[in-house]
Amino acid sequence: MDLELREITPDVLAELRAHVVLPPHQAEWVGGSVDDSLQEAAELPEGNPWPCGVYRDGVPVGFVMLSWDVEPHPPSLYGPWFLWKLMVAPAAQGTGVGTAVVRHLAALVKERGATELLTSCHPEGEHSPYQFYVGLGFVPTGEYAEWDEEILVLRL
Repeated sequence: MDLELREITPDVLAELRAHVVLPPHQAEWVGGSVDDSLQEAAELPEGNPWPCGVYRDGVPVGFVMLSWDVEPHPPSLYGPWFLWKLMVAPAAQGTGVGTAVVRHLAALVKERGATELLTSCHPEGEHSPYQFYVGLGFVPTGEYAEWDEEILVLRL
């Protein structure tokens, strides 16, 4: 699968707003919408957020945001490489986009010298992405972030 990450520009943001709208039961797990994520990034600049649109064949299919090479300060800031947000448009769910995005990001940060990629989520709940991440090789660290999500690590 050939994916492209695009920096957030006004045009990209408009496309993401139109195509990457999660149903309420999924939005609650990722903290809302693309706009909510960008607002969160603006409120936490020390997280060095790197938000991107995810495109497949020129079509927006997702949104991703990482904390990019930050100095960690648990339990409020994890890193240096932390997968902060991952949203896949409903029309692209179940097509391998989420898996491909995580693998792409893991390779990208590994090229920058990373030895691990972190993320967090609630381990329980009907629509929790926990099993998705475990299926990709993430393992629980036993730590919990101040926002009550379990920290998971993917060793690179």
